[in-house]
Amino acid sequence: MIRCKERSERSVFTKEDFTVFAEPTLAARMTLIRERLDPKFAEAAKTIVPLLQQFDQPVFAHIAKHQRRHKNPPPNTWVAFSTSRRGYKMLPHLELGFWDDRLFLWLACLRESKTVPQLLAGIEPIMTKLPGQWLIADDHTTKATIALSPTTLTQKITRFETVKNAEFLIGQVYVAKDPIWTTPDVLWTQIQRRIADLAPILDQLVQNVAACEADK
Repeated sequence: MIRCKERSERSVFTKEDFTVFAEPTLAARMTLIRERLDPKFAEAAKTIVPLLQQFDQPVFAHIAKHQRRHKNPPPNTWVAFSTSRRGYKMLPHLELGFWDDRLFLWLACLRESKTVPQLLAGIEPIMTKLPGQWLIADDHTTKATIALSPTTLTQKITRFETVKNAEFLIGQVYVAKDPIWTTPDVLWTQIQRRIADLAPILDQLVQNVAACEADK
């Protein structure tokens, strides 16, 4: 089971963080990402890792490197959390990051994770009990989202299981125009609460991966 520890009340993110994406060149934007956002991701990880820590295995933070970027600047950047020290894309994981106009928080199962049969087994009942309003998506490379409902949840799970390139993401976004950015500490508290709500789902997904490995 994933245990949720005491939360940090002081925010590491502010509305000024979006200015990083105003830089049009690869070199300039990467410099700002490295100097401004990556240290904030590392600081946030100090709080998030304990929130996701499992009893039987640790959780690791992976800050995006953008090593394949040679011409165009990255349109977004993030830190991901998984149970593997080596990476996260092939596993269910949590992502926290920025587009130019929003902060996103996703529990994500990417196309690379489809090597695990029945990965989403058992999560639908847990998701329908989530408190508050949530968003879901099927492609982490776009901003497109829809509101979570019993109908849309079933549709996205079915799509993930039947469409080769479909992904599954559930979480929340905080657009730069949202008044919550005037009170960043409130935003940070809300993000931590969302992570705590997502923790049981991540736990179930991790168990599904472990069960698949045990059957091999």
